[in-house]
Amino acid sequence: MKILARQLAIDMYSCKTEKIINADLLSLALQDTLATINLTSLDIKITKFADDNHFVIFIPLQQGHITIHAYTALRYIAVDLFICEPNNSPESIIQALRKAIKPEKIKMTYLCRGDFGTIADMKPHTKVRIAPLRRIQNTGVKVIHLLPGSKFVKKLRRKNKKGL
Repeated sequence: MKILARQLAIDMYSCKTEKIINADLLSLALQDTLATINLTSLDIKITKFADDNHFVIFIPLQQGHITIHAYTALRYIAVDLFICEPNNSPESIIQALRKAIKPEKIKMTYLCRGDFGTIADMKPHTKVRIAPLRRIQNTGVKVIHLLPGSKFVKKLRRKNKKGL
């Protein structure tokens, strides 16, 4: 299948606050990250909004572009990545971004753009990756709810709260 470009929409949740609090530091880290994976940035544009909880970094690349919306109060980053060069692997870009931003959870939606031969062109592929520590926490909560007598324990807790 011959395609013109690949587009990725990446949602990064529970990012390390120190990694996303400063737009200038994040843009420098992104430029270093892009250089390590052989993507050439042509310029960088940072737009900070009045509420200080949201900023946008736009980086036009020789091979496409990358846009990053950072919501510092939510510890959330939305990345839009458009790559026009067939030799660049989106997976290497994602791994480099994960190293730079350190999110606990990532949701990726992947589109092949310009595949004129099939209807499947516009059907996105979505992947979710969760950091190991977050996975353990999520599993622990599920196990507690499955334990026999968990309803009994909840009733006891409610009685103790009323008695205090």
